[in-house]
Amino acid sequence: MSTENGGAAFGDALIGALEEAVAHERGELAGARVDRVEITARHAWVQPPPAYTPEQIREIRHALSMSQQVFADLLNASASAVRAWEQGAREPDGPTRRLLQVAELNPDALTHTVQGVREFRKAPPPRLVAERPAIPFGTPRAGKDPK
Repeated sequence: MSTENGGAAFGDALIGALEEAVAHERGELAGARVDRVEITARHAWVQPPPAYTPEQIREIRHALSMSQQVFADLLNASASAVRAWEQGAREPDGPTRRLLQVAELNPDALTHTVQGVREFRKAPPPRLVAERPAIPFGTPRAGKDPK
């Protein structure tokens, strides 16, 4: 073989690869590493991420109690992109839609990376609910005279 354009080097590499393949087939390569996975494209299908409306994006951001800038940083996007999504001028791309889905379904998966203090988020006051037995609507209560 000629050495022009790496001909000899290619030929040697090809012969070496074939010898390695034959040795692997015979089980002679003890150190050969083969990674096997259970979930393959042949047997699985991943649903595409949902499309989000501007209102839904805003609701996700508000549920996280974040400014547009912090939300943009969380999604690795720009604040102007978040603003455009919320105004309906642009739509998020595929990876960002998947991150929005994660933020919606499992916000802790993303928010654990946010550092800082939630200064403006106050805990809601405790709800005081009197315990009483459930009475069907229209049933007179004890002590009341139905007239």
